[in-house]
Amino acid sequence: MNKRFCFFVMIFFLTTQLQAQISFSSWTNSYLQINSYQGNTNPDAYTVTFAGNGNFNIPNWRLTARLKSSITANSGSYVFPADKISFQPVSSTGQAYPNPVPTISQIGIPLNTIVTEGSDFLLIPKSNAPLYNQPSENNGYYNLQLKFSIMVAGGAYLGKYPAWITFTAPIEFTAYDQNNMIIGKMDHQFQFQIGALTGAPPASTELSLQVNSNATNGLLEFNSMQDYKDGKSVIYPNALTVKANTNFQITVRAIQNNFISASGKTIPVGNVQMNVLPTAQNAGSSFSTVFLNTTSQTIAKGSSTQGANLDYTIKYFTKPNDEYFINAKSDEYSATLQYEITPQ
Repeated sequence: MNKRFCFFVMIFFLTTQLQAQISFSSWTNSYLQINSYQGNTNPDAYTVTFAGNGNFNIPNWRLTARLKSSITANSGSYVFPADKISFQPVSSTGQAYPNPVPTISQIGIPLNTIVTEGSDFLLIPKSNAPLYNQPSENNGYYNLQLKFSIMVAGGAYLGKYPAWITFTAPIEFTAYDQNNMIIGKMDHQFQFQIGALTGAPPASTELSLQVNSNATNGLLEFNSMQDYKDGKSVIYPNALTVKANTNFQITVRAIQNNFISASGKTIPVGNVQMNVLPTAQNAGSSFSTVFLNTTSQTIAKGSSTQGANLDYTIKYFTKPNDEYFINAKSDEYSATLQYEITPQ
């Protein structure tokens, strides 16, 4: 019996139709001015709407975004760092039958998603709540509106730009259904203007965390009865790379409550444990073993890397004779994990 459990790791609209039922649209309040070294936030930057009529049930939908090119000044002389810009969910409103539309928490929207260059960033990696409508009337209306803010991080880096320079970030947003079919897609441009900065530049805290390519798609594969009896484990050497100029902690959380197969079968994420393993390079760090959960859990703490890169090895494993895995139907199950580094 062969079962595969995959970990897809996350590191933060032209209207079209899905089965003639769901439409997808979005709009922006796209201008933000930064007048302080503390940065600034636009609380009403981006709004997306899913709307439709009649009966439908669309689980595991997702919303991705992609920076189409570097964030350049209108003059073309400067480039703004993408990782200083992030999205935060603000509200979930609308109407549905017979239940209310899902909340930010019920959907499982990450509370902060950083813009990246060269790859998609996931505003909603895989929704825990479906787009669901079962009205008593044949064409009962459904509407889910999600609002996001945009934050430009503060820091001394803002001082290297001349006053009143404007940057444009072209971002493409795409919504997918559970079968990876596109629901809708739209391009937006966000503008950030650096004004006459006030105050003194703050002391800069520099933190970076990278999930390396060997660990972006983790895999636990059960190939024999011995795997079920002893428990299965997999180790990814040098899976995480950290650089920090202050004390830090690394946390992990599952975006979904369950590993889910394409046919809808589930296994709770809490049946898998994980930790990061000490090496000679990071012997001064402290480590914790956790059961995967949708709540962020600390798996490592460390001190300043003194300008160097620090690597961590990841281990995923199951306990022996776990009935959930023994009784699970043969299939490929997946869930999304989010790793985060914060000052300690």
